Amino acid sequence: MALPKSVTIFGTGLIGGSLALALKSAAPGIRVVGVDRPGTLAEARELGMVDEGDPQASELFVLAAPVGQILKLLDDVIPGHAIVTDVGSTKAAICRKAEERGVRFIGGHPLAGSEKNGPRAASADLFKGTPFFLCFVSTTPPEATAIMLDLVAAIGAIPQMISPDDHDRLVAQISHLPQLVSDVLAAHTASNRDFAGSGLKSMTRLAASPVDVWRDIFKTSGFLPHEVRSFMNRLGEALEALERDQNE
Repeated sequence: MALPKSVTIFGTGLIGGSLALALKSAAPGIRVVGVDRPGTLAEARELGMVDEGDPQASELFVLAAPVGQILKLLDDVIPGHAIVTDVGSTKAAICRKAEERGVRFIGGHPLAGSEKNGPRAASADLFKGTPFFLCFVSTTPPEATAIMLDLVAAIGAIPQMISPDDHDRLVAQISHLPQLVSDVLAAHTASNRDFAGSGLKSMTRLAASPVDVWRDIFKTSGFLPHEVRSFMNRLGEALEALERDQNE
């Protein structure tokens, strides 16, 4: 395997912390350095996710922050020697910024997660059996391919090569739309939620997800408006059928 000997993860919450745990499980000798707010980083160290060390010395940088912060990190903290990847839920804006900056970059997005957040929500098994999208750009160095394919295999995920635009088109339908629908449904039923059974609770579970994370995703999900319109058309058809059946 071409796994790096040292990795710096910017963001040690659910995804970044799970990645750290998965890498340590797969490669016990690997050094994982974390960068985060002091309290969160202290918690991650307490849980054994990350090690002490110089973040700038790592071979691989993983940007595991909300999308808006990833875009800022690409401006601020990337050394010229490291290969850089991310775990952002949209890829077009991030990949475009990486290319503009000339970063040695390969976009990444594990399709795994939870409505929970923080280091204590992390799990070494989070990525097992899940798709892990990889987006190559004009500044992706050749060696990044082997590193990321081996990393994805090591954490038990399934690599999926895709362009940034195709990625954003796909996840707008299968990830971003369900989140938005859950948010709207939770707001629509809030006044009677104390009476809700398991069906409504299941459908609104995603609405408990961190607002700051999803705000950035919605802002950069260029294909989401199209998916919302398509879904509204289907709802309209369902409404017409319902009204027709009730008026017969």
